[in-house]
Amino acid sequence: MGRRGELKVADYGATMPVTGEAVQKPPFYYRKMDMMFITYRTDPDAAAAWLPEPLELDEPALATVIVAYYGWSTFGPYHEAMLSIRARLEGKVYSYYPALFTDNEAPLIGGREIWGFAKKLARIEVRHESEVMMGLVERPTGNRLLTATMRNVTPVATEDFALTPSISMKMFPCATASDRPALAQLIGSELALVPHLGSNGLPDIWTGPGSLHYDTPSAIDPWCRLPVLETVGCYSGTFDAVLGHGRILCDLLADS
Repeated sequence: MGRRGELKVADYGATMPVTGEAVQKPPFYYRKMDMMFITYRTDPDAAAAWLPEPLELDEPALATVIVAYYGWSTFGPYHEAMLSIRARLEGKVYSYYPALFTDNEAPLIGGREIWGFAKKLARIEVRHESEVMMGLVERPTGNRLLTATMRNVTPVATEDFALTPSISMKMFPCATASDRPALAQLIGSELALVPHLGSNGLPDIWTGPGSLHYDTPSAIDPWCRLPVLETVGCYSGTFDAVLGHGRILCDLLADS
């Protein structure tokens, strides 16, 4: 009789491989987050088509694209681009994130395995030229998916700027031929951004004119299916933050 394995569930690492975890458990710490946020009004039918059934589209239909460079984090430095749709669950307003890009494998693995953030690898850049801040996303390299630009004009008070709580869908496909995934959950999480303060005491949060353009329609990365009908708000800033554990808001397989 062969020797039985001794690895117990309690001894698993936080992420796969369980005998040499790719990333540790939360919390994750961030410093020097250079971020821009473009919120726009989009087509309500297109937005509703991307929301899981328990969520309700908040009206008017709003989407936000965030392009960021994190100069330091316990994931390492990396760029990220995020797309969210403003939605409600049991009357509470959330930002639902159907798709994200990053350029570092550690936050890709952690984001997908821990919270269910649907990240892919892409080329992302945050650029400052003259008075313009610009965010770029290419996938694959040379195929420009989006361009976001803005000019910082007016300072914003800390109390007037806050991210709504996040919802992501943690979905693991089934290894068998089943049409149902092995797991599907809505995960709630919060990232409390703490702005850097200037020497004059003003927080480094700004608003001003800006725009978002989806450059190349892509059936593979179809962010352009949420068209930009009207730019609602443009913000940028430098922040620190802590990203902690999520919480299970809904088991999507329980009632299906």
